[in-house]
Amino acid sequence: MTEKIKNIVESVIDGDIEIFKKNLIAVISEKIDEKLTEVSREISANILEQNPDQAKAAAELQKADAEKKALFVDPMMAKEFFLFDVDYKGYTITIKSLGTGINKPVIAYINDEQYEVFADKSVAKKESMQAIDKMIEKGITDLKYLRKSKEQIQQMKKAELEKQKEEEKLAKMEKESKK
Repeated sequence: MTEKIKNIVESVIDGDIEIFKKNLIAVISEKIDEKLTEVSREISANILEQNPDQAKAAAELQKADAEKKALFVDPMMAKEFFLFDVDYKGYTITIKSLGTGINKPVIAYINDEQYEVFADKSVAKKESMQAIDKMIEKGITDLKYLRKSKEQIQQMKKAELEKQKEEEKLAKMEKESKK
């Protein structure tokens, strides 16, 4: 299972529809690009067999088209482009644009973990700083706890501790069974 598929499954388990959509679109876009490249190569191979001069021209055209597509066309907005970093109260906020174009959305990352998608980079910066302030106020270090109540945070941490203890028990039992 690839990392992208794992991310899709995790977002479904977490119930995060926005990340699920983003990851699914990225995987679908990648598969479409792979298929288009494969078909293009097959066509180029057929042309090469029939006329080597046409094949050379087609290859140059294909290369130019691929470069243009990479730079200007991203209809699925699957590519992120770095805009800037901000250090704020010991956290690093990274702002990236999602795709290209006039009304492109931006994604804010806090310590390399995706926080939220925004319409404007200044709003993304401001909201990320407010999120960091809330994290500091609540005494949490993980973004997944940001929008949870104290009770929910305690339940999540308790579940994580229980899961960790179970994993340790299983590892210990496996170790003992190998002896």
